[in-house]
Amino acid sequence: MDPITPSDLAWLLIGCALLSSLVTLVAVGLAVKFWLGPKLERHIDSRFEAGADRLTERFVAVLTGKSRDLIRDRARDLARLVGGRRGRDDGDPPAQE
Repeated sequence: MDPITPSDLAWLLIGCALLSSLVTLVAVGLAVKFWLGPKLERHIDSRFEAGADRLTERFVAVLTGKSRDLIRDRARDLARLVGGRRGRDDGDPPAQE
């Protein structure tokens, strides 16, 4: 029997590394296909459904005439977000300097 040369060891090492990588890729691929993929799809579907419900509510508000209040509330929320301060309501007294 011939002794194993360093080049034979190098080829064996490369072969084992490739086989290990292949097994890892197959395991990750199966996990994504059968576990993570459906979970992510359900999450995206629920987000789309929630967004569609919210859009329907806003559309109904526009049709029923509640859009002015809705727009004022959204503008106030946006002003709070951008300005970092609380917006003044109609009933609030003016700020004194």
